[in-house]
Amino acid sequence: MFDVLRAKTEDLGPALLHRGLWKDIFLNVIPRTEYPKGAGYVRSKFEIARSVPDTDEEEWTPIQPVDNDENPQGACGINYDATYVGEHENQYKPEMKGLKGPVVCQDDFTMAWQSEEFWASYFASLEKRSFLTISNRAGNVYRQYAYKAAARNDFGWAVGKWQGAQPPPSIVDMTDYTTGSLGLPDSELTQEMLDLTAIELMQEGADEGDTNAWITQGADGPIFPLLIGAQMSQRILLNNSELRSDFNQSFMGWKDTNPVIQRLGASRVIKNFRHMITRFPARWISVPDGVTVNITATGSTSSTGTTTTYANATGDTVLKRIPTYVNSTASFDATKGRAGVVNGVWNDPQPTVTVGSDAGVAIYEEVLVLVPSALKMEVLMPVNSMPGMKLTPQNYFGDWRFVTGNDAFLGDDDCAGIFDPTHTRGRHFGNYRVAWQPSQPRNARMILFKRCANAVDTVTCS
Repeated sequence: MFDVLRAKTEDLGPALLHRGLWKDIFLNVIPRTEYPKGAGYVRSKFEIARSVPDTDEEEWTPIQPVDNDENPQGACGINYDATYVGEHENQYKPEMKGLKGPVVCQDDFTMAWQSEEFWASYFASLEKRSFLTISNRAGNVYRQYAYKAAARNDFGWAVGKWQGAQPPPSIVDMTDYTTGSLGLPDSELTQEMLDLTAIELMQEGADEGDTNAWITQGADGPIFPLLIGAQMSQRILLNNSELRSDFNQSFMGWKDTNPVIQRLGASRVIKNFRHMITRFPARWISVPDGVTVNITATGSTSSTGTTTTYANATGDTVLKRIPTYVNSTASFDATKGRAGVVNGVWNDPQPTVTVGSDAGVAIYEEVLVLVPSALKMEVLMPVNSMPGMKLTPQNYFGDWRFVTGNDAFLGDDDCAGIFDPTHTRGRHFGNYRVAWQPSQPRNARMILFKRCANAVDTVTCS
């Protein structure tokens, strides 16, 4: 049962405080449309390829007068070269996801303290949970489709995995870094790598077309949105002494608006990229072949969590995503129910865990170039009315619906059914059905880099 509500057996403070939750921008940057009714289980998306000459030095024929021997057709004698046009077909399939909330008894609301305020707050938390589910999925599909690069001196690109299994897998395919052509990163992100990325995107035409102002195109060239962690955004300027000096001189006299000394988390534009700060960039652990790692996912300030086992017997090194949050049951975090806290393992690039020859856990981090033309979200629209039928209205984009009676409990391992003739007990259910169209996935970019261990400057007392 929903056991977070408190009965007033002692004096309880009047205030209900909330923990803030960071929201990523994937649902804003990815265009959203409808999946057409009656389209079936597989759709095709056609991309018309460029029509180009196969040489930059095409042969042109001079116009000559009529000559019975050499040029009997005169100016009418023209040769036509074949011109080719191609297309690329991408197939994609819809997928679904269901969520359910805690069990609620209507009669408890009469007895519980501030039940309306409590429930309004918890329902707001459920809505945030619903948002995270679809936002995380959108981000993972974008990573799956994106062209990928590793922060190395042989910086290059691997083709995205949009032509693989459909719907896209739950776990992002990172084999380009482990068994493919890229290799694991051995460097932090640098501005030179971003410069090369900008050149790639301009060559692909990623800055052309309708981007809903996500990509600005001006006299100084395109500016692409770069989803980047606050610390790495700051280090882009600090790691390069020449770049830092240029910015210092250019913005001399601008006080705290100087990009070099802006606050952590501030958005800044450096060359062709607008830094869009995320507080929780995706991070990975490298697990060599034959190694088993047990990691207790902990809160940033508490010592509770669940133990995750990464056992690798694949014959190759693999990358495993480190969870950003952990649901804590420790009294430090929650006296009732569960509290979502930032995973301490995700935070620390070099904790006590040793993995093969590499010390550290969350030692690899990403940056994403967000281009709206790369991907499109197609939400399935339910059929809520048919001739001669009375259908229960449905929603396929996570709107919570309260269900009472046995329908709310069937399928639970610990509940074979309940006696509830007046339907006072129930829970919320959310339903998602969506397809991810690979529009122009070659425009999406992901760079994986190595996080340097924290080395804090100190001042020794004399």
